Amino acid sequence: MCRIYGYFGPDLDVTALEAARDAQLPGGPDRQRFARGEFWGLGCNRLAIQDPPHGCQPFTNPEGSLYAVFNGEIYNFRALRAELAAHGVQVDGDSDGSVLLPYYELHGDRFVERIEGMYALALVDLRAGRRRLKLWCDPLAVKSLYYTATDDGIAFSSELSGLTALAAKPFDVDPLAVDHYMNWQCLPNGSSWYAGVAALQPGERLDYERGTVRLTAPLPTDAGAPPSDEPCTAPALGALLAGEVARMSLQEAPVAVQVSGGLDSAVLATLLARRRSDVTGFHVTHEGSHDSDEETYAREAAAYAGIPLDVVEIREAELPELIPAMVAALGTPNATPHALSAYVLFREISRGSFRVCFVGDGADEQFGGYRRYSTALGATPAMSGADTWQSRYLDRLSLLPYAQYRRLYTADYRAELDARGSSRRRALELLNRPAPSRLEQLLDFDRLHKLPSLNLRKLDHLSMAHAVEGRVPYCQPSVTDFARRTPDALKVAGQTRKQILWEAGRELIPRAVRERRKQPFTFPVSAFLTPGTKLWDFVTEVLSVPLLCTSGFLDGAAVRTVLREHADGERDHARLLWGLMILELSLP
Repeated sequence: MCRIYGYFGPDLDVTALEAARDAQLPGGPDRQRFARGEFWGLGCNRLAIQDPPHGCQPFTNPEGSLYAVFNGEIYNFRALRAELAAHGVQVDGDSDGSVLLPYYELHGDRFVERIEGMYALALVDLRAGRRRLKLWCDPLAVKSLYYTATDDGIAFSSELSGLTALAAKPFDVDPLAVDHYMNWQCLPNGSSWYAGVAALQPGERLDYERGTVRLTAPLPTDAGAPPSDEPCTAPALGALLAGEVARMSLQEAPVAVQVSGGLDSAVLATLLARRRSDVTGFHVTHEGSHDSDEETYAREAAAYAGIPLDVVEIREAELPELIPAMVAALGTPNATPHALSAYVLFREISRGSFRVCFVGDGADEQFGGYRRYSTALGATPAMSGADTWQSRYLDRLSLLPYAQYRRLYTADYRAELDARGSSRRRALELLNRPAPSRLEQLLDFDRLHKLPSLNLRKLDHLSMAHAVEGRVPYCQPSVTDFARRTPDALKVAGQTRKQILWEAGRELIPRAVRERRKQPFTFPVSAFLTPGTKLWDFVTEVLSVPLLCTSGFLDGAAVRTVLREHADGERDHARLLWGLMILELSLP
C-alpha cells in the first residue's frame, strides 16, 4: 500500500517530484523513493505491510528497461510467484509487488487479467521501439489514480495534491464539477475538480506513447470465460467470503476491523477472528443520544466474534477542527456525513498502531442491500417525462432531487449546463445501459459508478491519510462475479433485501444483529446542526459569503433562504447545509 506519482513526456525538474512526494507523505510514511530517466519519472511513498524488507519501489528489471510503481495489494501474489518459478523466474522475498514486472514480461499487457486484488499501477516500458507509459486500475477502482495529459506529456498521482505539485502551471477549475457534486454527492469516475484532470475508471487502462493517449475499457467480466456451473447458494457464498478473508489477512502485523453493528462488518469480524488471534474491532459513536446509535449492536457483534472492541466517540466541541482536516484528507468533495465518522475511525486505528483495517463496503451494492432497490423495482414502467423510475432513483443518490438543486444555481450556471450537458443527463445514460434485469441494471450502475466514486474513493483517501490500508473483501472480483450470477430473487424480493448474504452469515452473527432493522453507518448531522451549537456556528460562518456564490455557481439569495428556513425550523436542511459546507471548503 503506497502513494505513487510520475510523469512521461515532459522533462520535469527534480523539485516537482519532490513536491509530489511531500504532498502525499501521510499515505506512505515508511520509505520514499523515485527514479528518473530521459523524459520520465516514477515515484513511490511506501506504506510497508507485506514483507517490509523487500518490495522497495520503484521496481525495475535487471536490464533497466522496465520500471513500475503500484499502490494496493495483490492477494494472489504467491500463486503468481509459483507460476513464475515454473517458468524459471526467481522472485526474492515475499512482497506482493515484486511479482509485477516479471509477470508483465511473461504475459504482456494482459497480465493484469490474472492479478487479483486492489491496485493502481504505473509502468514505464523503455524496451527498443516502445518507450511508453501504461496505467492500470483495479476492476472497481478501489485505489484511485488521477492523471492529466497534454500534447507534451502526461502526469499522474494517487492524490490530486500530488498531481498539482507536478503541474507546470495551476489547473483551471472545471465548471461542471459543482453540478457533478450536487448530482452524485461527489465527483464521479472520470472527473475531478480540474478541467483536463481525470481519474481512471474501474478496470480502465491508459497507454501513452508518442504524444497519444489511448484509454481501454475493461473487458466484460465474463468475456472469454466459460460459464460457471458453481451454484449460487448461501453456503457457497459463505465459503467464498471465508476464502477471500483468509488470503487477504496473511500479513504478520495485527488486524483491525470496522464493526458498525450491521450484517456486513459482523460477518467479517467473525471470519477474521476464526483466522487470527490478533483482531481488534473499532466502532464510532457520537456524543449524546441518537436514534442512529449502533453501539449496542457493535458490542454484540464483537462479543460474538470473540474480539475486543474499541469505541471512539466524536464530540461536538471537536467538529470545527475535525471537518477541515477531513476535507483536506479527502482532497475531493464527499457530501456523506459519515465521511467524518470514517476519518475519526481511521485516526484512532492508526493511533492503535494498526496498518490494516477490514471494512464492509460493497456488500449492499453487490447483493441489493439498500431500500432504494426495492422502491425502484416496485416502480411502474409507465412513468414518463422527467418523472421516471430512473430519475427518482438518481434523486435518491443526489444531495437534493434534481429539480430542487437546480433552483440553487444561478441563471447563468443553469444555462451553461443546459448548453454543455448536465451531470444528470450523463448519469441517466449510465443507468439506462442494458442489463439482464432491472435489478442488475441498478446494481451494475452502483457497482461501477456510485460505489467507486462515493464510497471507495472516500475509503482510500481517509484511510491512507492516517497510514492505514482499508481492505474490502466484498469488492473482490470473485465476489462481484458471484453476485452477478446470483438470481435476483436471492438478492431482492419485495422488501426482503440481501437475502443470500443474510443466509450465508446466519451462523456468523449474533441474534441481535440478525433481528435488527437495517440502518446506514452515519453521522447524525441533524442532531448536531441546530442553532446555538458549535456546528451551526461553523456552518453559518463558512456559508456567510461563499465562494460558490461569488464564483457564479450558486445563487446567494437561495443559499440564504436555506439557512433561514433551517434556523427558523421551517424545514430540516441539515443534509443540504452539510453538503454545501463541504463543497465550499473543498473548492480549490
